[in-house]
Amino acid sequence: MKNRLLFLFPIAVLLFIQACGADDSVIIAGQVIESESGNPVNQAVVEVVQPENLQQTATTDSSGNFSFDVDPGNETQNISLEASKQGYETQTTNFKMAPDTDVDDLVIQLASTDDAGGDGDEGEDDQVGGEAGGPANMELINLSESTISVRETGGDVNATFTFEVTDSAGRVVDSPVDVNFQIIRGPNGGERITPQTATTGVGSPVGTVKSNLAAGDSSGTVRIEAVIERPDHGITIRSSPVLISISSGFPVKENFHVAPRVNNFDAYGIVAEDHTNSITVSVGDLKGNPVEEGTAVYFSSSNGGLVNGSAVTNENGYATVNLSANGSEPTGHPMGPGFVDVTAQTIDKNNNYIEKTTALLLTTPRADIDINPTTLNISNGGSQTFDVTITDVNGYPMAADTRIEVSTGQGLEASGDIVDLELGDYFQPGPGTTEFQLTISDSDPDEAVNTEGSFTITVTSPFGETTTKSIDGSRAKTQ
Repeated sequence: MKNRLLFLFPIAVLLFIQACGADDSVIIAGQVIESESGNPVNQAVVEVVQPENLQQTATTDSSGNFSFDVDPGNETQNISLEASKQGYETQTTNFKMAPDTDVDDLVIQLASTDDAGGDGDEGEDDQVGGEAGGPANMELINLSESTISVRETGGDVNATFTFEVTDSAGRVVDSPVDVNFQIIRGPNGGERITPQTATTGVGSPVGTVKSNLAAGDSSGTVRIEAVIERPDHGITIRSSPVLISISSGFPVKENFHVAPRVNNFDAYGIVAEDHTNSITVSVGDLKGNPVEEGTAVYFSSSNGGLVNGSAVTNENGYATVNLSANGSEPTGHPMGPGFVDVTAQTIDKNNNYIEKTTALLLTTPRADIDINPTTLNISNGGSQTFDVTITDVNGYPMAADTRIEVSTGQGLEASGDIVDLELGDYFQPGPGTTEFQLTISDSDPDEAVNTEGSFTITVTSPFGETTTKSIDGSRAKTQ
């Protein structure tokens, strides 16, 4: 057995050595240069396109160098490389690769697409150095505003945009280049570009060009295209990344609305400067966008009330004023006593007034409370239901957010509409607004002695005034 193991040991060692040497990968490496100047080409894409089982991609560094690590196997392979970069003609290089043999001395020359028929300086399209070639690319490098306002609204109605023009190697073009600008999509409201043609380096740094979009009278998105024509080379260079939104147009009636914080406001007949109800207007343009911040809105109140005269819109198109409790006791309104009208007004683009009116009800902070029946008479373990009417002095619902509560004497409990109620915002009297039901029940039927009973309704208005009414009676008990 021992001799057999000694025989197998050299074979195992041989297999191990062969396994360790099984990595037959080789190097493909080289440099990509510009054919005219010999300068290295940075960021060129080099691909192994054939054979398919070896396909890889690499990008050249700043010295134009690239490399691959491939495994051609045990046979000589026909290799096909393809080098490309924008602004250059694609170059294909073919060679044979033998097993275990590196190919690391490739030189691939790329010809600039500006070489044909151009002048001498257009051949030097190297990012690293050399004189700039002819224009090949444009890039938007600055936009002063992405959103501007409709013309004559008082907002910023201009946006300036700046392009940089470079050659095919990314170098800033230092010779004058005419750039044409045009609107390829917009709201057709008279928006315009000024100037429509500009020259690089004129009024702006070398290789850059500026122009301006002026808004028209319509909202919408504008797309701008910059174009350089090179008829000597049969080339047109286009760039259209500029998107500018025109908004904040003039007010229109269909997007002009006014509303109070609450419609029912407990300010009838009282004078209190700090007791106010806010009135808010929303102002939109034809497209439903907020109008320009600072748009003025005028407010007025008729039949009563004291309202701030004006306000300006915020960035969201809203403006707010306050209606104050100024002692008014309004009469003569078509809807009845206590009603007032607040009107908001602004001007559209044709200088016509836009108006919207909202009605408010001024109610008294003090309530009138009526309870029927007027006495409490509950049998042992029984209950009694009461009809309760709560109004202001003119018979209207109490103000929005009025608190109504019921408290009971010993041995009684309350149920029904107004045990603990915060009143909604109502104009009209009726069930649930001024008319309620309340049930008082004996909560201690085992008590043996007749006792007195009572309950109290408390009404507290937002102004802070409290009105109460109590009903007294008896609780009949077994002896």
